[in-house]
Amino acid sequence: MGKNIATFLLNSKFNVKKAIKNYNFYDKIKNSGLFDEEFYRKTYHSQLEGEDPLTHYLFKGFKKDYCPSRDFDPIFYLESYRDVNRAGINPLLHYVAFGKNENKKIQKVPDIKIKNEIINTNSILLNNYTFEEEPLVSIIILNLNGLEHLQRLFANFDKTINYSNYEIIVVDNGSSDSSVSYLKSLQDKYPISIIENNENYSFSKANNQAAKIAKGQYIVLLNNDIEPTYGWLNELMGVMLNNDDVGAVGSKLIFPFYYDNRNKSFKIQHSGDIFAERRNPGCSYAINKSNKHLDLFDNSLNETSKCISVTGAVMLVKKSVYEQFNGLDESYNYGLEDVDFCLNLYKNNLDVYYCGTSLLFHHESSTRAKSKNYFENDTNNFRTFWNKWGGYLSKNLLLDKIKGNKFFTEKELKIIIFNNKDDNNNLVSKMSKNYQNLDYEINVINDTNDIYVGDSADILIRFSDDFKLDNIISRDDLIVVDIKDDNCSIINLKDKNIIKSFKINYNTLNQDILNNIEELLNESDGFLWDLKIN
Repeated sequence: MGKNIATFLLNSKFNVKKAIKNYNFYDKIKNSGLFDEEFYRKTYHSQLEGEDPLTHYLFKGFKKDYCPSRDFDPIFYLESYRDVNRAGINPLLHYVAFGKNENKKIQKVPDIKIKNEIINTNSILLNNYTFEEEPLVSIIILNLNGLEHLQRLFANFDKTINYSNYEIIVVDNGSSDSSVSYLKSLQDKYPISIIENNENYSFSKANNQAAKIAKGQYIVLLNNDIEPTYGWLNELMGVMLNNDDVGAVGSKLIFPFYYDNRNKSFKIQHSGDIFAERRNPGCSYAINKSNKHLDLFDNSLNETSKCISVTGAVMLVKKSVYEQFNGLDESYNYGLEDVDFCLNLYKNNLDVYYCGTSLLFHHESSTRAKSKNYFENDTNNFRTFWNKWGGYLSKNLLLDKIKGNKFFTEKELKIIIFNNKDDNNNLVSKMSKNYQNLDYEINVINDTNDIYVGDSADILIRFSDDFKLDNIISRDDLIVVDIKDDNCSIINLKDKNIIKSFKINYNTLNQDILNNIEELLNESDGFLWDLKIN
């Protein structure tokens, strides 16, 4: 393989001038020391499809800001020399052809530099707990053809853990690479036990399998694509042992440097979960709690705080608690089992903590493939989750919004008011202002054709049944409040039945509506009605 004028013509779509230019500079770039073929092939292997790496870079890779090597940062060059950027010129070709002779500056890709800065900054924040006694911790790791991940995970495992009493249980789900051989080679250095399965067990089943043989008083679920930094387990155990009624403790997870996605590099991947809402499938789903644009060491991210859920990528749990809830629910298949487990903890008065000083890099793919099977599996997991937790979450998210707690969700309560009669304008105006003073989001509509209520509306207040409930597009757990004459009715959107009615006191109507909704929610085990995904 190498330079081939016919291939160059094809890649340039028979732009002869472009093909000849790249052809002529091919050898000069290759000999410049700034194109690393092995690095490029390894980093962008999924894009090459057997193509010569340098040819790919000359025609395709540079357009996506791909790095030709660790020694040449194309983004730095283009940002430094805007004329090159505006002209759409390949930055490395420009440097080799002109920039070097013009003494233009280049720099190395800053991945290692920034990574070390992150690690060093976090080291200043560590508590470095000391314990009178270190309880045994069983670290459970699942693996399937993850040799490269395992090599990275264990490269400095003993130097980063800052905790001496642990065992490691690796569940290998039928790897065909050299994973098991590699793990066995580590058994003289680390206390590793290996469970060898012949098939790919689900996340729940494989972790439950390992938990049964775990000797530790505590269990850590740890992804194989994690790269730990110093003190990660010491910090988790400090939170676990220095607080009461702890169900689980999770870590701060950061994306590593991605050569094919700079925007995602070194951003927060996980700092505890919170819930957002959508119409399908199900109304609530867990997302990372923090703003991805926050500084990695923003005060809100450094602290230890309670949250509703943490990811199973790094989760510390007392073994007796894990067993109390029968481990992870095996109805799920790689998705939502960790959120399900944490909800069980919370529902049973055990707290879930996010530990902001336990920092690890999470090397999940920056371009996760979304195949048909992925979407089917995702839908099945959400169906299982929603049928189990839908009513509970709808109830608690709505209560959370009414009270402004921002524990289950950070969204404000959103109220839609439908009024198409002028006689009610003053009342509607007064209600809107009162709700806005409570920091609720208010939207007033008067068009019966404005049927899209959307994903974010929580309560619909109607002053007329001209706005037909059969037509609206909303979440299933939207609460409808009808105001007619001197009566106020709370309606089940699913079957359009009235759940509760009360006489209107116009001086306290705003609060009366919320109080009655809250009272109904507190009386129910779940939401106001049984929600299922068909």
